[in-house]
Amino acid sequence: MFRPTADQKLDGIRSMLAVWNGEADRFRAVASAARRGEQPQSVVLAAAEEAHDGLIGLLEEIDRSLEVLPAGHAEFSALLKAQGAAIALLESVGNSLDVLAGFATDPVPEPVRIARRPALVAAE
Repeated sequence: MFRPTADQKLDGIRSMLAVWNGEADRFRAVASAARRGEQPQSVVLAAAEEAHDGLIGLLEEIDRSLEVLPAGHAEFSALLKAQGAAIALLESVGNSLDVLAGFATDPVPEPVRIARRPALVAAE
């Protein structure tokens, strides 16, 4: 089974954090606009929820990596910095998510099939 090395994991973590950092900026802007009275799109709320869940998963992965990495390893401090950045992003996305959830509209319910019964015959 392939197990990426700490430096390979760190490259992936850094790229994921860069993407989520851009997303967090977008969520902050939309949350700010919502406070000014603009209605946020439900797709933005879904993206914020997805980013929040992804950051939680990333933090779990970083924790697992830190547990198995010796304290003197060259990548140890870099992983700790990445962990700090992920925690800050998680807090930012969480704050935006809280604001957006307060302004979100109720999702449109899916169509419901109405069962049709045959008409009763008058003679019956």
